Amino acid sequence: MTSDFNIEIEYRHVPRLDSGSEESIKYLDEYGYVVIKNALTTKEAQRTLDLLWDYLEELGTGIDRKDPTTWVDDKWPTCAHGGIMPSYGIGHSEAQWYVRGIPNVKKAFAKIWDTEELLTSFDGVSLWRPWNIDLDWKTESGQSWFHIDQHPISKPGKHCVQGLVNLLPTSEKIGGNVVIPRSHKFFENIPNEYEERLSRLPLDVDHFRFPNDDPKLTSEKAVMCHMEPGDMLLWDSRTIHCSNSGSELEEGTNSLIRAASLICMMPKHLTSEDILEKRREAVDKLISTTNWTNGFRNADEFPLIVEAQDRDKYKWPKKPVLNEYQKSLID
Repeated sequence: MTSDFNIEIEYRHVPRLDSGSEESIKYLDEYGYVVIKNALTTKEAQRTLDLLWDYLEELGTGIDRKDPTTWVDDKWPTCAHGGIMPSYGIGHSEAQWYVRGIPNVKKAFAKIWDTEELLTSFDGVSLWRPWNIDLDWKTESGQSWFHIDQHPISKPGKHCVQGLVNLLPTSEKIGGNVVIPRSHKFFENIPNEYEERLSRLPLDVDHFRFPNDDPKLTSEKAVMCHMEPGDMLLWDSRTIHCSNSGSELEEGTNSLIRAASLICMMPKHLTSEDILEKRREAVDKLISTTNWTNGFRNADEFPLIVEAQDRDKYKWPKKPVLNEYQKSLID
């Protein structure tokens, strides 16, 4: 798999390691990413996908999971890079809270941070429609937006490990997330190397993009990991990554080609009481956020959401009914 910028991406069967294992931590520390096998069982992954379809159909725009002709843009929720759905209550949908409530998911983050006292993000999902039906559904090439999700100046060191739970079979043809192995080890020198570029990045913005010809992007072969339904990909926020569409689909493809639940958990002690109060309010008001649990950015205020036409046509989900385990992840 190649790109417009001559960055070769290798679709690789990397080790799939147990949630909470020492091996998973060693791999994450060394390579900046790791695949956790069976964070969800196959049955749990299918249940999550069913709940996501429930969410989409209940938006009230006419989406029908059995009819791809209803998946058109004027019915589909507004999406960001990589087909990410950040708003319209998705962060508090039954699907997202179902994933957060599975202990094997938390187990992976608990091992990373060496604590059971964790808070969950309220972020959304990534869904890719079959672009052989409509080429406009194809997500943009990730080659133009290799990035890290942590400000090199305001957040030095290890702060966050992001995650996604894969819900459908993956393949090189379909595409998916891409990481540059060991690129998190470049992080500490970024403030010195990109002084001018960083001068234009506000200290509270955690999205830093690299130039397309940056040698860091070819420091090691970019990797797209094979994942089974229920596997979870974790990556250090300092690791250079993106998502990238594949080059072709099987003729007659008429179902979702990619579905991933975005999830992140961080230690509770990092979060101020002020942020905790905002998180409680977020659940009551169905406010989705980013991956950071110790900060608060309202995803419903993202420019692409604010600028979207006919925002009021979407019927938001009901306030989630949570069990005690799920509630413990809020505050």
